[in-house]
Amino acid sequence: MTTDAPPALAARPIGPFDTELLAELHRRCFSAVWDRPWTAKSFADVLAMPGASGLIACLAEEPIGFGLTLQAADEVELLLLGILPGQRGHGFAAALLEALLQAAKSRGAVRALLEVADGNQAALACYTSSGFSVCGRRKQYYPGPTDAVMFDKVL
Repeated sequence: MTTDAPPALAARPIGPFDTELLAELHRRCFSAVWDRPWTAKSFADVLAMPGASGLIACLAEEPIGFGLTLQAADEVELLLLGILPGQRGHGFAAALLEALLQAAKSRGAVRALLEVADGNQAALACYTSSGFSVCGRRKQYYPGPTDAVMFDKVL
């Protein structure tokens, strides 16, 4: 009996010419009622901020997702983490999250923060299984109205 393992995920740093790709990936990854679209300019503006960085996840050099963080001193905030719908369920989000956290830790981060819509069950499960703990809630933060669940993790 053979088991087909998912292909290896590769991650590369987000570069200054990736903003159109990021906007397209965002459009395809985030389609829930609480999601708000990001444009190429939105990504360019965030990436121009001190401490902003991220990774693009690829399978066989084909982009399937991305993660974007913003680090200030010893804390890093996960701004976005998305995997294309057809590639979900293989652990790619958890692998990308771990790569983002390791990169932040190498830059001196000791704590990670994030928020996620309360209705996003897959993300809630991913963050919980990755060692994040609930540290708060923002009532009716997203359209719907949907609460935002706040998480943190010591790195």
